[in-house]
Amino acid sequence: MSAIYRPKSINRLLPPGGSQPPVWRGASACDEHEPIDLDIHPGYILCSDGQIVSPSVFNSDVHTPVAVVFAEKTDKHQALAVLLDEIAPVAFADTLSFDQKTSGSETEYDGYVNTVALQTTHLDRDSMVVKDNKADPRNYYTSPLGLLAFRHHWFFQSDYVPSVAELGLLYSTLTIVNPIIERCGGTPVNRSPENAGCWYWTSTEVDQNKMNQAWLFSMADGSRHKAPKTNCYRARLIVEYNPL
Repeated sequence: MSAIYRPKSINRLLPPGGSQPPVWRGASACDEHEPIDLDIHPGYILCSDGQIVSPSVFNSDVHTPVAVVFAEKTDKHQALAVLLDEIAPVAFADTLSFDQKTSGSETEYDGYVNTVALQTTHLDRDSMVVKDNKADPRNYYTSPLGLLAFRHHWFFQSDYVPSVAELGLLYSTLTIVNPIIERCGGTPVNRSPENAGCWYWTSTEVDQNKMNQAWLFSMADGSRHKAPKTNCYRARLIVEYNPL
């Protein structure tokens, strides 16, 4: 049978100093007939009220979808969900010769940490000195891509730019995820190589050349490509679903 999953609490808090965690609602009439499924699977739908529902339970008259799960929880990462819409082509950085202090790892599920680095590492336009703070972007070179993250907070779930490894997980489940994104009224992840439409930014700089390049990921075939950070490509933000 299909299921509705309600977590006990969320421990990803952003921004700091936010309000208290929500109090979860009691069981609904639907819950009396549907078992609680403690597993979250690709294709499940994250809703604005914090519920995760299976596609068979989802009802657009009742639920407001915000993301679709593409990776189950493992000992290396939490359950991950991709937002319904994508970011139009944008630059990773607005200048070169600028190390933005991401991990450079192609195997770590660390997009959240990378995105924090993109948002908080700035290059002074006059002195060309890197500053680790939330400086006024008018006076500093920044990451246009990174500044588009952390704008949505659903029950303390914050959207961020995925790492190379996290986009690899999304690629592996696109045949499940894309139809659900469309059903929810979102924009499916582009798999067409035409006009470079399938290439998406990761939050991972190229470790051997972090000053100038970051990794792109192809949703057409799962390949990767090193690109100048000032080039513009699509991006897809994700959220980490982290119940206790």
